Amino acid sequence: MSFRNLIEKIQTLTSMTKNEIFALLFIFGFGLSGILLKSINANNELFTNEEYKSATNRAMKVERSTFVSTDFHNNPNSFLVSADTLKPKETFFPSPNKTSKKSEFSGIININTASKVQLMQLPGIGEKTALAIIEYRNNKKFQSIQEIMKIKGIGPKKFDKIKNNITVE
Repeated sequence: MSFRNLIEKIQTLTSMTKNEIFALLFIFGFGLSGILLKSINANNELFTNEEYKSATNRAMKVERSTFVSTDFHNNPNSFLVSADTLKPKETFFPSPNKTSKKSEFSGIININTASKVQLMQLPGIGEKTALAIIEYRNNKKFQSIQEIMKIKGIGPKKFDKIKNNITVE
């Protein structure tokens, strides 16, 4: 049986076009070649156990963030505060027992001048709530930290978690 006859037989059985069959065979071929290569290299170790552990430990410590509207000292850039974005930290091997960075936050943030990213560092404050805080303060500056409870999503429990980390100075 020739390759052309095989393609025609597959077409009649599956009602697929030639292009669809070629794409499927292409994907199947690469998958099969990957399995074969893996089985060939199964006995040839590329790393010793010690080298593998070292590389894994280095990868686990990598954290990358982009804070668009702040400088290296976490001072807001007034031109970019309203359009601030956050690129989530990349974690290569997340640990289920690792505590959240937000719960460990110990700084003090001025809610009248903080960027969206800075507000999102507070425990329980996400992007939506941070934007609501910024929108509120654009109309009226906060006079006291208790006034933040006027923001939808911030009640007494959440206020108790963040009250030591916010100021209105």
